[in-house]
Amino acid sequence: MDLVRVGKITRPHGIRGEVVFFLTTDEPEKRLKKGEVLFDKDGAEYTVKGKRNFQSQTLLSLSQIDSREKAEAMRGEELFARAGASSEEEIYFKDLVGLLVESEDGEKIGTVADVIDNPQILLEIKREEGRCLVPWVKEFIKQVDFKSGKITMNLPTGLLSACSY
Repeated sequence: MDLVRVGKITRPHGIRGEVVFFLTTDEPEKRLKKGEVLFDKDGAEYTVKGKRNFQSQTLLSLSQIDSREKAEAMRGEELFARAGASSEEEIYFKDLVGLLVESEDGEKIGTVADVIDNPQILLEIKREEGRCLVPWVKEFIKQVDFKSGKITMNLPTGLLSACSY
């Protein structure tokens, strides 16, 4: 089962098991709707009972956490949701590995070897000359075509030689 990170429990809120939840998803309405199942790093399941905003925070109620003590035990825990399959509108980084990378004029740049998910998302591209880290930014990515298995990019002149290792 492929999972995507949804967020992190930062602390308990109140005495009934509600938690303050730091979002890392751009789809909280989809991922945190009532009845959705989330998973911790060990695969334990948590069913969403509710989500609400309080001041600038997201508060989350999970069916398996019904006391402040249980909520406290979850402090710092990251939660994940089922990823599903990538589409033109919704791309999961796991599906980019193995895709061919080409320039807009059809020149082969390399193949995606890995996706490094840090504050700046980077594609590790395996090339004949070695490897290169390329930022995943909309200005560089022109098209992702899963049917043909390729990513079309418009990279600044000199980037490939500057980022190779």
